[in-house]
Amino acid sequence: MVFPQVIAVFHGLYDVIGLPGNLLVIVTIIFESRFHVMRYILLASLALSDFLLLVLVNSFRIKSIAQEHWLYGQTMCYLNPFFVRYFYINTVLHLVAVSYDRYLAIVKSPLTYDGTITKTRVAFLSLIWIIPIPLSIGPFLGWGEYVYRQEGFFCEQGWALRSSSARRNMIIYPITTLVIPLLIIVFLNVSVYMAARRQVNVTEVQMGGSVDAENPQQLQEIVSRRIRDRKAAIDVAIIITAFLLCFLPGWIMGICRHFFPEINVPDEVVLATTCIFFLSSLCNPIIYSIRKKEFRAAIRKMLSRIGVCRLSDGDDNGKIVRFCANLESEGLSTTTVKLATRDLDGGCIYLETKGRSLPKFERSSLSPIEEISDY
Repeated sequence: MVFPQVIAVFHGLYDVIGLPGNLLVIVTIIFESRFHVMRYILLASLALSDFLLLVLVNSFRIKSIAQEHWLYGQTMCYLNPFFVRYFYINTVLHLVAVSYDRYLAIVKSPLTYDGTITKTRVAFLSLIWIIPIPLSIGPFLGWGEYVYRQEGFFCEQGWALRSSSARRNMIIYPITTLVIPLLIIVFLNVSVYMAARRQVNVTEVQMGGSVDAENPQQLQEIVSRRIRDRKAAIDVAIIITAFLLCFLPGWIMGICRHFFPEINVPDEVVLATTCIFFLSSLCNPIIYSIRKKEFRAAIRKMLSRIGVCRLSDGDDNGKIVRFCANLESEGLSTTTVKLATRDLDGGCIYLETKGRSLPKFERSSLSPIEEISDY
């Protein structure tokens, strides 16, 4: 098996893993009412973007790369790079929006931000899908042209760099669609990490800078906040690394080919960097959705509904449901139980009880260790 066929196998794996993965994220958010908040709506929209990228772009490249020539005619040769650019910009805007939503919820307005879906936020989400159109339609308006690249067995936008304005536009494009979004994402996510770090410092100062080993509650508070601090740092590192890994190699390769024609970029490099670009369609569901504990629990429940898997008694969610059943016998209404355990992976969603008197509920009675919230 030669190199193009190996790359075609990777493109095929992206479809096999990415299509059901992104679809599962979308379906889970649609059918779980507790995920009908802006944070998860953005994740569903991002998953839809990745899903369409795999269907409209990646799927057409699998067979073409395997057979080492374009198989789908001139029309698709034009549409394929258009969709590449459109969904790239769309994905970048989604990543910025997701980071900004986390920034609002944790740093800027932690006490007032509720993530409810408003008309303004719906309009904002619509812009994420509209803005990439004028930035991608250039060749149809005479700005550059679509050309077939034999070394990659696909079509792309070719740039005539004879004029200074064309060169200037070619420089502005990566700055506006790569550098600036990356800086925004770094700033927002580092701010989230710093907020988590400040929480740890404040807690330790309030406790006198020391932890009494004989005071379990004090020890649990310090441990939980340090775990939250570490998790925020890991999230920042993963988000930035994945962004650079997926998009930077393709940009470096493209800039070298356009601005330094004397540099002979090997065909294998062209195929490898374009293949890495599509890796983002697999990374996004894992980084922004499936890594979250409450989302994993929702996915397990969704899969159990369609018979793919079964929730065992050992699952955390099963423990919560059993615990809620005990609370029900003590007189708690369904509404109260749901509110009390909403941040514990959505337990109690199957309980249906009649309203009764509502005793005072203390969250600490659920577990001796504070639940670590997902950033």
